[in-house]
Amino acid sequence: MARYFLQAAGPPASPPPASRSPQTQYPRPVATNSRDDQRSQPQQRSRFRTRSISASGSPVDPVHANVLRLDIQPSAVQRFFQSLLEYLPSATRAWLGSVFPEWNLPSRFILKKRKDGWEEEFEGEKATYARLRPLQGIVIPEFLGEVDYENTPALLLSDIGGECLATPQGALLEVADLRRMLFQAPTALSQFGILQCDEKLDNFHHVEDKIMIVDLEMVTQGHVSEEDLKLDAEGAVDDLARDYEDGQYCLWKDGLISVDIDK
Repeated sequence: MARYFLQAAGPPASPPPASRSPQTQYPRPVATNSRDDQRSQPQQRSRFRTRSISASGSPVDPVHANVLRLDIQPSAVQRFFQSLLEYLPSATRAWLGSVFPEWNLPSRFILKKRKDGWEEEFEGEKATYARLRPLQGIVIPEFLGEVDYENTPALLLSDIGGECLATPQGALLEVADLRRMLFQAPTALSQFGILQCDEKLDNFHHVEDKIMIVDLEMVTQGHVSEEDLKLDAEGAVDDLARDYEDGQYCLWKDGLISVDIDK
């Protein structure tokens, strides 16, 4: 059994977690030591329905420049209004949250800007979130709404936390545990006739005891047999597990993780 650890500094001192070199076509994992170490963006102001939102933050990682983690900077009036909501019955607060979602935003959330030339994928991702509403917050982030950010449409999504599987922090799982958790996510989507087609490690996060999917721009929809769904899910798990092992090897070679192998 192998246990993986973040490597503080210096050259790797343990044997590599895999006996083979990674496939040459596999993209090198994102080497980042903190989700807060990206360059902060200046404070921006956007309009979300009846609310003006002022927020600041930074890209979630070096790969996805169009995806920002933002913290709301509420005005004094907004703080007062939200404090009044706390005194309302829970049923009333839930109703107001569904009617006025802009006043029910968490203090930190994810903003995903539409990429240039990706109009169809952007609209498709919104439709997929609507179709997968029962899975929001469980297998995928919660869809909070849509805003215009710097003259570009953007999705507001919940910040699920966890660790991206392409980062050193996300590369510490044993492959057997990864496989078990990975199988749950595509299987859940398939029950709604959705298959995730962009199976890259940076589109998956390890959150507590499960894997969550954070990118739904590239999916296929349709009704297929349970046998075909199972085969698709197994194929996706095999591909991702192989990439994960290759990623662990790359990160070990870079001295970013170490491995302790029980003998």
